[in-house]
Amino acid sequence: MADINVKQLSKVIKIDLESLLAQMSAAGLSHKSENDVVSSDDKKVLLKFIKDNKKGIKKTISLKSPKSETKSNLSVTRINSPNSDKKNEAKQDFKGSIDFDEAERKRLNAQNESAEEEKKKAEAKTKVVRKSKQEPQKKAPQNLKKDKKTFKDSSKHDQREKEGEKFLEKNLENVQKFEKPQEFVQKEVKIPQTIVVSELAKALSVKSSDLIKSLMNNGVMVTLNQSIDQETAILVVEELGHIGIPYDLESEEEKILENITYEGNEEPRNPVVSVLGHVDHGKTSILDFIRKSSVADQEEGGITQGIGAYQVDHEGKTITFIDTPGHAAFSEMRARGANSTDIVVLVVAADDSVQPQTEEAFNHAKAANVQVIVAVNKIDKPDSDLEKVKGDLSKMGLVPEDWGGDTQVVPVSAITGDGIDELIESITLLADMLELKTNHDGPASGVVLESGVKKGEGAVATLLVQRGTLNSGDFVLIGDQFRKIRSLKNYLGTQIKVSEPSTPVAISGLEFPPNAGQEFIVVKDEKAAKSLSEERANKRRDNRLAKKSVASLDGIFAGAGESAKPAVNLIIKTDTNGSAEAISGAINNLKVEDAKIKVVLEGVGPISVNDVNLAVASEAVILGFNVRSDSAAESLAEKEDISIQYFGIIYDLLDAVKEVIEGSLDPEIKEVTVGIAEVKDTFKSPKFGFIAGTIVTEGSVVKNLPIRVLRDNIVIHEGKLDSLRRFKDEASEVKSGTECGIGIENYNDVKVGDKIEVFERTETARKI
Repeated sequence: MADINVKQLSKVIKIDLESLLAQMSAAGLSHKSENDVVSSDDKKVLLKFIKDNKKGIKKTISLKSPKSETKSNLSVTRINSPNSDKKNEAKQDFKGSIDFDEAERKRLNAQNESAEEEKKKAEAKTKVVRKSKQEPQKKAPQNLKKDKKTFKDSSKHDQREKEGEKFLEKNLENVQKFEKPQEFVQKEVKIPQTIVVSELAKALSVKSSDLIKSLMNNGVMVTLNQSIDQETAILVVEELGHIGIPYDLESEEEKILENITYEGNEEPRNPVVSVLGHVDHGKTSILDFIRKSSVADQEEGGITQGIGAYQVDHEGKTITFIDTPGHAAFSEMRARGANSTDIVVLVVAADDSVQPQTEEAFNHAKAANVQVIVAVNKIDKPDSDLEKVKGDLSKMGLVPEDWGGDTQVVPVSAITGDGIDELIESITLLADMLELKTNHDGPASGVVLESGVKKGEGAVATLLVQRGTLNSGDFVLIGDQFRKIRSLKNYLGTQIKVSEPSTPVAISGLEFPPNAGQEFIVVKDEKAAKSLSEERANKRRDNRLAKKSVASLDGIFAGAGESAKPAVNLIIKTDTNGSAEAISGAINNLKVEDAKIKVVLEGVGPISVNDVNLAVASEAVILGFNVRSDSAAESLAEKEDISIQYFGIIYDLLDAVKEVIEGSLDPEIKEVTVGIAEVKDTFKSPKFGFIAGTIVTEGSVVKNLPIRVLRDNIVIHEGKLDSLRRFKDEASEVKSGTECGIGIENYNDVKVGDKIEVFERTETARKI
């Protein structure tokens, strides 16, 4: 049995520390401090002392005998112990500290001892007391009624004493079973790049306060919910006697990838072609002609606003096309298209030549080291200039083959179909030269092209399988989520079971829409994949918290200058993740010096009641792009006077944002001097009050306009022209060179020689 200290003993037997030390001192024990060790023998001495002191309390129970005519009393007396005088104070403290009712409750709830054992102990300890109670009952049952109150109280008190003794004995026995850890347990803890203080404390099984104290000793001032870097965490862990193991998320990802094996040799795969170019140069129209469809007619405003993936069969060969938007806001989409493709078809309009997005698209292709074929569209237009286009392409570094370069330039017309076959042949020829191969057997991997939320399906994502085979029911790891694929659909929306390399496919069953551009992989080891997804989620959370912290610091230093600026808060809800990303980026790129623009929420899916409540709290405007609000959200928005605007074209949305910003800006105020009058005399009129006699020296003096009084070219008063008279007649306007009387509203301190300047203010709305 292990020994415990005085403090632990006091907690177990429910006696305050000071009273317990007093009792131990009275019992002859040498314990003076809460940390003094209490041995098994000490516990026995203490228990015996407590029992003896209880028995030393004198109490008498009087019972009358029914057979005796004389009054005789039977007394049961508890004699105080010899040292009672010395220990009286200790007894009183102890007596007041024990709650026998509480002891009774705890006794009844105890489960460690059998009922039979409790009964035997109770009978053994109270044998004498029971005997003394039974004898008077036999002798004097008639007199019992007279002394009923005394007996009842005494019996109850005795019972409570017995239960208290049993409670103490029982708890002392339990204390003796307590085993204190004899040795320090050293732990090995994996430390990621960043870790929250509370999580580190939990992993080490130490108090957060102790960990924070150790960090403070090392010069690191943090709170419970803040993150620390890997180096600092390892230092503190080792200081506390444990072992910190650096945990690299990337290395863990590499380990999982290393465990994924592919069977068989690499086999040929279909080429993946991205169509890039400036907005309205005919990218989608070319694809429509190739696919014999009319996708362009179905798109809002005739422009592509998301990544579309299609497959085309040509002479027994399948080509996967990825259509990307050309608007400046969709730069990230074009970059993803270039990075996930084998060949880039750069579309340039023959009548418009090279434009900013054309150059940007080419730079994306060059950065991704992807082969480029140029399709010069709209050659059917009368103002087309093919040679000018070739010249502009050469300046970019794309020298046509007929100019001595190595770039294939194919003139086409999406309207007539001229050159389309030549373009496809160029693509297939280049694909054959590249000898595109990959593993078809094994877990699938690839990239997320687009994602969003669909009614009835939840979160969905368009994936491009680049390696292996994707099956319905596979567990896929995308970013920080690990989910089972519920369904697979091809580009036509048809349900399929299997998707091979170079194939675009839509999946459902995700927890939330993943970020476009994220890589995915099918993982068989569910435990490892879940662990990795959790680590990714923690990293994303830490990064988000770090950004918030930086933003807060920036706000502290910039708050003084920004406080005067009007704030424009926006909530953006879109149909796809890519669109949300593009719109948010375009809004943040708006340079407005006199206003603060903040995207409060950027999300995917329909506008909900929660979005409206957030708009109420943040005083934001809700912008919906290709989404709508439900009836509950619409009603709440109307009730709370929250503006919800819907858009299908990104140009219109950005224009609306500009209008909202312009509406929040203070108008530009311009002042135009209308006329100046010089004061020649002053006088009082019984009817009109104080009047300044003036002569108009410049312009005209007009009634009811604001005025300034100038003395020595210094403004001494600014107010309003109250009355204007020409002799005795009231006038609305007095022109230059004419004398007039001027009355100024609530001002009579005009002197001879002062000038009265009449001016007019005009407000002009601000534009960005």
